[in-house]
Amino acid sequence: MKHRAARRRTHPQVRDTTSITTISIVGYLKAKPIKFQTLDDLLQHFPSTITSRLSSLQLTPSSTVPSTISTKSAWRTRRIYTLSDDQLRLVQMLLTGDENESFGTIGDQPITRKDIRTLRGLTWLNDEVVNFYLALVARESGTQSNLRVYAFSTFFYSKLSKDGPTHTSWDRWMRRGNITFFDYDLILIPIHQANHWTLTTIDFRSRCIGYYDSLGGTDDMCLGRVYAFVEHMYATKRQISPMPDGWRVQPMNMIPEQANGSDCGVFACQFGKYLAREWPLDFTQAQMPQFRLQMIFEIYQKELIV
Repeated sequence: MKHRAARRRTHPQVRDTTSITTISIVGYLKAKPIKFQTLDDLLQHFPSTITSRLSSLQLTPSSTVPSTISTKSAWRTRRIYTLSDDQLRLVQMLLTGDENESFGTIGDQPITRKDIRTLRGLTWLNDEVVNFYLALVARESGTQSNLRVYAFSTFFYSKLSKDGPTHTSWDRWMRRGNITFFDYDLILIPIHQANHWTLTTIDFRSRCIGYYDSLGGTDDMCLGRVYAFVEHMYATKRQISPMPDGWRVQPMNMIPEQANGSDCGVFACQFGKYLAREWPLDFTQAQMPQFRLQMIFEIYQKELIV
């Protein structure tokens, strides 16, 4: 992804204080430009210097991060996880070998070694990694009275952009995917445009369509298309027109920001994971190498480890 100038604001204009006050208080920790070692560097010198190099990134130790206590389940309890030495060795082995070797599927989302190699160093994530990871997020949710989450693949927004929100094919497309639109609390929509990853969400609890861009930008066209799609779903699935009151669009401008031109895909995946688990968006650029390692392990295991 070529780094594009972000539309940054010295003093962010808060459009709707009721929708992002919580994020601004407990979730916002603005990333600062830093220099850090890449995953390739870590693996090259593994294992003798792995601990010291991770320490040099100033990763937040778990003991200093306050947990978000939940009375419902551990799903909403904020935790930091560091891979063990054995797990790091496994990650190293996973990155070597036949690039076409398959690591299985989740639903209709396949993954190969070639795909997970995009999690090395500062490589841009491809569609397969983002789709597979968000499918993991969705598969692990909706249990023990927690949020019911659905993750569209990147194909959804491509189709929405091409066909529009009211095309007659949507009903067949939703039935073929067995997507019961209104049964979810949160829908995740990964978007890949102009070599940049962002995440759009449909939150049925707050009736908010959110836009999460780690470069601090917004996309009114995207928000308008998704809003119109939700409106179309109400009209065709619920026979409700116009749409119920209270729905709004919201570019989220007080969220963690990337400090390079390579980690937008990792940010988008972590936005999805944190939102699904109702965690504060409190991660930073400094944690991206750690997240890349962790994502490789999670994809291989087909299970989120934290």
